[in-house]
Amino acid sequence: MIIPLLAVFLVQKMWGRLPIFHTFSLTKPSSKWVFISIIVPIVMGIGLHTYFYVTHGDFFLITKPLPFIALLLIGLTISAFSTLVEEVIWRGNYHYYLRQRFSFWPTALFIGVIWSLWHLPIALLYKSYTTPVLSVPVYLFILFALSLVLSIIREVAQSIIPVALLHGMMNVFYLSEGQQMSVTTDFQEWLKCIGIVLLFIVCILLSRHKIVTIQKNKSV
Repeated sequence: MIIPLLAVFLVQKMWGRLPIFHTFSLTKPSSKWVFISIIVPIVMGIGLHTYFYVTHGDFFLITKPLPFIALLLIGLTISAFSTLVEEVIWRGNYHYYLRQRFSFWPTALFIGVIWSLWHLPIALLYKSYTTPVLSVPVYLFILFALSLVLSIIREVAQSIIPVALLHGMMNVFYLSEGQQMSVTTDFQEWLKCIGIVLLFIVCILLSRHKIVTIQKNKSV
């Protein structure tokens, strides 16, 4: 999480003498994007929780109603802050400089590939997959698709704040491995993949005109 930030400071600030703070895109977002970034992971997490509870009797998010408040507070504070430190580089600094040379989709795809591969050690060392040869690519694809969603929000909202919020809330409400689960981590990943792909499709449908408009304005 902190390594890309340190690398940017060392290479761009100390060695290259480049101004970097403005590339973080720490601008004030609209309340609409803040609301979307908070509510979407909650809805997706509750949907996944409900599916596991109805089909397997498992508890993905909570076993009692009260811990939901704790999850929300963690998502909005600790998790959101940690992802903000990460996102000011990936969807902030890197996105900013790549967009100076490339259009949106090459930028988003390049960051998506690198960002997902950055998490490969987590898949190999910390995930308890029964069939790693199948589930590791699924996990990386989840991150790749999520990265595209985050890049879309970064591009359209023109702020890193909702990106960090969505990322942090996703980590808590959707990307975790559950509280009391009988189903395998592999099966969880497949279902999460479907949900993330659907989210990506919705983002594309709702933002494609805005992205085209921003691209035209940058080209002028």
